Amino acid sequence: MKEDSDEINIVFRCHREAIPGTLNVCLDQIRKNTESHLIDESVLSRIKWVITELLTNAVKHSGQDESALKIKISRSELVLEKADSGKPLILTGQNNGKISWPLENLSPPIDFPIYHNGMDSLCVRTDQNGKAVFFIEKMAGMEMPGLLTDTSEHFGLLIMTKASDEFTYEYDPLNKVNRFACLFNLNSK
Repeated sequence: MKEDSDEINIVFRCHREAIPGTLNVCLDQIRKNTESHLIDESVLSRIKWVITELLTNAVKHSGQDESALKIKISRSELVLEKADSGKPLILTGQNNGKISWPLENLSPPIDFPIYHNGMDSLCVRTDQNGKAVFFIEKMAGMEMPGLLTDTSEHFGLLIMTKASDEFTYEYDPLNKVNRFACLFNLNSK
């Protein structure tokens, strides 16, 4: 592990058994690096959910032996970033449409509904450079899908979107690197 004054870099061995230990290392480092400005327990809980999902995502989808986890901390925000050189993201939408990175055949910006749980609809919006920003739209008057038979593969993305203040994905085609980033505002009331 390499530490800078406001940045912590952790190499995660992409194995399910390594998730609890890596999660604890991350939380210990976050607590240590935020002692002077304590993080609210509810924010820390959301951070824990996101780290768990980022690591689970690495195990399930990266196809790599290692992923890099970077934690950037400032007085006002904390950013978690997971990077790997696995396959680029492919999203299957609510109507079986698909988008995948790099966005070669699509003209950004794109708004794409991914998944809904009856209360929230997970959507992604891309910018001109293909960066994906995940967001939630509240749903009214929609029936909840049968969660046991219709839990989307993208449910983890919903968790990260709801838990963080901003959740993004970028694919670097030159270096063939996926970057998932979650931002948390530390000064929110």
